[in-house]
Amino acid sequence: MNRKFALIAALPFVLLAACTRIIERPAPSPSVVTTPAISERTVERGAPAAAGASAPACTWASQSYSSGAISCQEGAQYRCNNGSWERTETRC
Repeated sequence: MNRKFALIAALPFVLLAACTRIIERPAPSPSVVTTPAISERTVERGAPAAAGASAPACTWASQSYSSGAISCQEGAQYRCNNGSWERTETRC
């Protein structure tokens, strides 16, 4: 009788063990993103402005200068070139 009772008591565990399955999922990929370092930077200027359009202006001391204008700034001569000041070799 004890054997029958032990078998009946163990039966649910045996059945559950037979029904269990292991599901394997792939490990998540790392969340670190790597990018190559910038070793060289090139600046491309657009095509010349269309007829009727003006080049960008430069500003110095709250005054606007057109492209090609020359200004004396802190003892050195600068030329406006499409919106940015470029220093020349001349002193003023």
